Amino acid sequence: MPKIKLTFLSGPNTTDSRLIYHIQKGDILLLLSIIVMLCWPWVIFGVIYAREGILLTDGFANYVNHNPRNINFFITQIGAIVNLIVGSLFSTSILRYSQGWMAPKEHISFFHLSLISAFRTHNFPWRLSDRKYLLTRKRWIRAVLVLACIYAFTFITPGVTTILTPLPLGVEALLHGTELDFSPNPNATACLEWLNTQAISMTNTCQWKVSASAQNPCPTDQIHTTISNTKI
Repeated sequence: MPKIKLTFLSGPNTTDSRLIYHIQKGDILLLLSIIVMLCWPWVIFGVIYAREGILLTDGFANYVNHNPRNINFFITQIGAIVNLIVGSLFSTSILRYSQGWMAPKEHISFFHLSLISAFRTHNFPWRLSDRKYLLTRKRWIRAVLVLACIYAFTFITPGVTTILTPLPLGVEALLHGTELDFSPNPNATACLEWLNTQAISMTNTCQWKVSASAQNPCPTDQIHTTISNTKI
């Protein structure tokens, strides 16, 4: 492959064709942005895992249960936005790294330019007819890295969607109360007679009351139930 010679002259007495690359303030901001984008998914995952899910409020949980398509749309949109942000940061970091890498060099090949462009655009620029060229000088290793980079970016949107999508979870909890046992037992007849003698006003709301007096012949027991709620 032909090579390109970069020659930049700053004055009549300049004999060095190499560039001088300095770290800029934008590089620090870029680094901080990359650290934030790398850390926040793991932080959210750690919090959710440690707390065994984050319980939603009743209003939000009801909206999620009654509008699953809207929730899936917005969650997927968030994943797509995160994918764009990560892609932009990655592309900018590749550009800044390539500038620093090419600055002290006098000769840059077209392969290096194609490699930099492939990482920035997430595109594989070589064809099947270029396989012999890629097999020389271990260029195929860099080509494999490009494919791995393209494949890795496909995990961003579904990964964010999986972390943020709320799901209904069944939680088993002990309710502190008693229930009437209507199973066949020696006191079944006495229990029914006692219930018939109790004057309980029945409306649309549950108003059953259990007497703790000794005259109550109905057996009671603690109850267990499964409560369904929505978490992320």
